Amino acid sequence: MSQRELRNKINISALVHDVSNAVVNESIVLKQMIDGEYGSNLQEIKTILISLWQTNNRVIQLIDMYRNHQSRDRLIGLNPSLIHEFDFGDLLNNLYQEYMPKAINRGLKLHYKTCTKYVHGTRVKGDATHLYRMCSNLLKNALSYTKTGDIFLRLLNQGDDLVVLIEDTGIGIGSEDLANIFLPFYRGTISSPGSGLGLYIAMMVAYSHGLKLSVDSVVGKGTIFTIKFPYQVNNFYGVDATIPKKPKLTHALPGRH
Repeated sequence: MSQRELRNKINISALVHDVSNAVVNESIVLKQMIDGEYGSNLQEIKTILISLWQTNNRVIQLIDMYRNHQSRDRLIGLNPSLIHEFDFGDLLNNLYQEYMPKAINRGLKLHYKTCTKYVHGTRVKGDATHLYRMCSNLLKNALSYTKTGDIFLRLLNQGDDLVVLIEDTGIGIGSEDLANIFLPFYRGTISSPGSGLGLYIAMMVAYSHGLKLSVDSVVGKGTIFTIKFPYQVNNFYGVDATIPKKPKLTHALPGRH
């Protein structure tokens, strides 16, 4: 298989992966709405309807990007035409609203924790569609591998850096798998759900935005994924003129460049 054929296979598989995840989430929410879990009038269900509408718009954006032939090489990572400034706290709150119904459906407790004050604020510059895609895949991974307990979505500072933590109390990741979990189609040494693309997508988006994505895990206790937005003096968190336009897998994966 040529590099072009492999890239196209990964791109379309990643698109199907993320669209399928969104559809599953929406289906869960719609069933809960039918059962009256969010209320019985428009005012009571308005918040959840807005969340569904936002999710649907993100799916449309992903499909439109794939339809645009010039954007196909940028499907996973960063689309320069979509770069803008926005509040990352708002993005994470939308993510929390989208995944809360799924957590409830699985009997889990999902928490979103923020700070009362941030050293340099929470505004970032980047491709919001792909950054949401990155966080969504990491949070979905936490939900998929946690049978009981809590999942925490945190936005905080580490020094001057802006940091996102996604922490679960799940089964953890064995040392034999940690070196390979960001490879496309890798599904680990134990039987696991999914296509093996979620963490690959997350890493490619992080790399293309100049972010640092790392993982710490203890088998039987849980996993913490850390996304770090390095502080840039006199600049926004996120992308700048030095960020590569077309990330390569060998550049993005730890220890493989």
